[in-house]
Amino acid sequence: MILMYLLKVSACTALFFAVYHFLLARLTFFNLNRVYLLLMLVFSFIVPALTIESTHEIVVPAQQKVSEVAYATNDGFVEHDFVDSTTQSALNINWESVLVYAYFAILVLLSCRMVLMILRIKRELHKSRLGEQDTIILVGKNSAIKNCSFLNRIVVDISLPLNERELVIRHESVHVKQLHALDKLLANLVTAILWFNPVIYFWRNAIDHNHEFLADRETSRVADKKVYASLLLNLAMPSKNLATHCFSKLPLKNRIMMLYKEPNAKLKRLAYLAVVPILLICCMAFINRKEIIVEKTVAGAEIPSDAPRKPNVYAMNYLKDNLVIKRNTRGAFKEVEVVLFVDAGHGGKDAAATAVDGQKEKDLNLRAVKILKEEAAKRGIKVLLTRDKDEYLSLHDRLPQQPVTAFISIHHNAGVKNGEQVPFNGVEVYVSKLNKNIKVAEEFGTGILSKLNKLEGLPVRGALKEANLYLLRESKAPAVVIEMGNIADAKSLEYISQEKNVRRMSNLILDGFVEFSQRGC
Repeated sequence: MILMYLLKVSACTALFFAVYHFLLARLTFFNLNRVYLLLMLVFSFIVPALTIESTHEIVVPAQQKVSEVAYATNDGFVEHDFVDSTTQSALNINWESVLVYAYFAILVLLSCRMVLMILRIKRELHKSRLGEQDTIILVGKNSAIKNCSFLNRIVVDISLPLNERELVIRHESVHVKQLHALDKLLANLVTAILWFNPVIYFWRNAIDHNHEFLADRETSRVADKKVYASLLLNLAMPSKNLATHCFSKLPLKNRIMMLYKEPNAKLKRLAYLAVVPILLICCMAFINRKEIIVEKTVAGAEIPSDAPRKPNVYAMNYLKDNLVIKRNTRGAFKEVEVVLFVDAGHGGKDAAATAVDGQKEKDLNLRAVKILKEEAAKRGIKVLLTRDKDEYLSLHDRLPQQPVTAFISIHHNAGVKNGEQVPFNGVEVYVSKLNKNIKVAEEFGTGILSKLNKLEGLPVRGALKEANLYLLRESKAPAVVIEMGNIADAKSLEYISQEKNVRRMSNLILDGFVEFSQRGC
């Protein structure tokens, strides 16, 4: 979440800086520009952190309240993850965590660099100090730090002629009196936080340039512009310290141009109104929206026709967002496409179990998902498959990599316990209580079970089973594993081998998915 927040902040800074660069940077309203640069920098962090909550009350009859989900005991065989020693280490890598740690590591390094730079400047000043008058520190001409201001101190080369020294002091006094050092500290802190954002470096430079324009304007009011400009050129030097305001640092083109530029007409201040639509765009795009659904139970009465009903679409919290998208909601957000993601379990070098007639479970799984996709196509349901041929995929690669409505992994039971056949030879549905969206997965699984109970010719386990499987545990979409029968049992295998029966099961599964998708994605 922190990375997504920082990306939103970066987008805001890009939009606000574009307004400054193209409309405001060439104006002579330096005080207004300073306010803009600082205020919009702060707003860039505030806007993505805001959340707008809206509460909706819905009416639910008492008889529609969902009871506690019942689970079947895990007696007998339970599906296990295939452990691949060549990919096990890769599966354990959480790349999001790696990025977060890398980000904070660089942030700490940049922060330490800034602290060390300040300490180095203090040490250099202490070593080069030849005298001090109030807030003015006099240093020798060989000092690496001179003719600048550092926090609330002015550092001047003692070898300068008196008139030139007075101009330098007057210029740097503006920085000290207007507290430009605080702006600089803020800009450096934000640069460390948004080190990956190229715009922030231009923003920091813009703040530095604006400080110099302000100091040049105040100094030129009591000095001859030609003499002052000549002094700027004579004392120009590359600036290597981000913590000081150097009297004259390269390049000087913009400072000289602004020094001689006539003040803009007051009417041009209207250009600052351009920030209003940009601010509105940022608010619309980056302020978080959260809808709170409050259920009101009505016992012993029918729901009035005009009463608000339960929304058709679920909160998509498994898509890493707190946004609740409702099917009938109008606004800037489009309705999410209904997609079923289906995995054919095992494959390739992971052949899994073998049926009593020699068939491999991986092939039966692939056959079942292809039939399910065919039936879904007849009904206009979009289905995506993890594999459509006999190939090995790691568990991580089987997970949906894009937002989907639900995720199903198809398997066939073939477990043996203590040398005997597993007592239950029918259809089973698994979920994982370790998934943070288990309530939604339970709803999805129980919905499918309620439809599969209509199946004739093959028993169906009447309650969900729980298993700590990687796909169920790590999926961000509601996920279930469906065991479509026991291929180690001859009678069960005979039923599964008939295509019409697999199509019947597929349509019952799709019925459960359709019902779930109408209530929530």
